[in-house]
Amino acid sequence: MILILDSFFTGSHKYWGLELKRRLPFNVDLLTLSGKHWKWRMEGGAYELAQKFKKLNVKPKIIIATDMVNIPLFYAFSEITTEKIPCIMYFHENQFAYPISNLDTDKVLKRDNHYSFINLTSALFVNQVVFNSEFNKNSFLKGADKLLKKLPKNNIERKISNEQIIFPGVDVPRENLKKLSSTPTILWNHRWEYDKNPDLFIRGLEHLQNISIPFKLIVLGKGTEKKEIKSKIEKQFKKELIHCGYTENKKQYFKLLSEATHLPVTSMHDFFGIGVAEAMSYGCYAVLPNHQAYPEHLINNSESGILYDYPDGFFTALENSIIHSKKGTVKNEFLFENVIKKWTQLISSLC
Repeated sequence: MILILDSFFTGSHKYWGLELKRRLPFNVDLLTLSGKHWKWRMEGGAYELAQKFKKLNVKPKIIIATDMVNIPLFYAFSEITTEKIPCIMYFHENQFAYPISNLDTDKVLKRDNHYSFINLTSALFVNQVVFNSEFNKNSFLKGADKLLKKLPKNNIERKISNEQIIFPGVDVPRENLKKLSSTPTILWNHRWEYDKNPDLFIRGLEHLQNISIPFKLIVLGKGTEKKEIKSKIEKQFKKELIHCGYTENKKQYFKLLSEATHLPVTSMHDFFGIGVAEAMSYGCYAVLPNHQAYPEHLINNSESGILYDYPDGFFTALENSIIHSKKGTVKNEFLFENVIKKWTQLISSLC
């Protein structure tokens, strides 16, 4: 049995875990905690998960634990070792590169390195480290190196050398990709949060209105920090709007993706961009910031989108993408067929 361990099981973490359980050619179980109070999950989640682990009737051959788990602490509380039960650590994100809110007291008091230490000690502890993108890997190694240089002389950095890249995975669309309208249909399928910068997205739509470029609009997602976005969009883009709001129904979600033609992304950060990959798999032409993990979506796939200098180049890139409309595709490396092959090879090598 393979055990997936996650102390923050929501959003992309949940999607990834459930898909691995469904698709891997092994018996896979999930041991998780809900995605609330992330700092407590990184601190105390290891103890809660260990208590659940001790009650399992069958112990796993391998554990796949995410970056939200304090892995050495979990192993200590569970009274197990990596010699008997090897561990793969999967980084959805890393605390060296994750943007911290200016309201976070840990940042104000300059003690926010603590969670980076948890990521670092976990990476040193496990048998194998896996990242969901090159950007995630590089930013982690760069952040770890910077932190370690502040500490007494050590050789820790030479021990973090067993890393791999395995993307989260997307499906091949089953729906008909024929677009229903000749009018460009713009898609937003991200959280309505400050780090996704929906304000810049709206200013881009206003720019298109000002220069009389017609478009339709599909807005998906939800959030707590930018609650006013929904009402603003419904009022300001009433004529253009096809849909506005979060949809729990996956079939409805993918149907809306299939109706869209363009995906302008305004996010300040992303360690992979599962929503971007999903939209591109449904034929959306991507307008992406030239930072973070976004360029990886267009490596050997340059006809499927355009990169722009963030944020100043957004209006021009958005305008040009609609004038010179093209169809996007998702990279083969992102498809579950290839992702599962890599996971199967890795797990088999450790069994």
